[in-house]
Amino acid sequence: DRPESAKIIHSAIDYGINFIDTSNVYGKGLSEEYIGHALKGRRDEMLIGTKFGSMRRQGPNNFGGTRAFVIRSVEESLARLQTDYIDLFLIHWPDHDRAFSEPMEALEQAKKAGKIRHTGVSNFSVEMMAESRETSPIITNQIGYHIFDRRPEADVMPFVKKNRMGIMAYGSLAHGLLT
Repeated sequence: DRPESAKIIHSAIDYGINFIDTSNVYGKGLSEEYIGHALKGRRDEMLIGTKFGSMRRQGPNNFGGTRAFVIRSVEESLARLQTDYIDLFLIHWPDHDRAFSEPMEALEQAKKAGKIRHTGVSNFSVEMMAESRETSPIITNQIGYHIFDRRPEADVMPFVKKNRMGIMAYGSLAHGLLT
């Protein structure tokens, strides 16, 4: 719940954690709302990374990388997070129905407006990252990576290193297998 979430986030800050990763679909948006509530008065102590691109509701412009969806997603995440900027805004899943330049141009517009500071991607191949970088710099790729699935080491990680990007790994404990 909201009070317990705030207590956990405040404790994390007190122990030196300064980055929180979420998405507009986690808890149907409640994750962003709880984080925003918890960071009131402490926003400058935490970097926020959030994602868009996954479907929150049915209908046109409610998924993917359309310009309209990107712009609306930025505004909705800012409102839920109760902040005027997002440190890192990532495309959650690639939208194969359009050129990657479309969402990247919208993200660049949001950066120029000061609404997001950096852009990233999640679950993108080398080819998708290369195409995206033609329109806008991306600083990270969030990928599934753990000791039993080391496939990203063959191509994604060398590309990221060569292009001075970062990796954000998810599923690091093999999605529970190593816990």
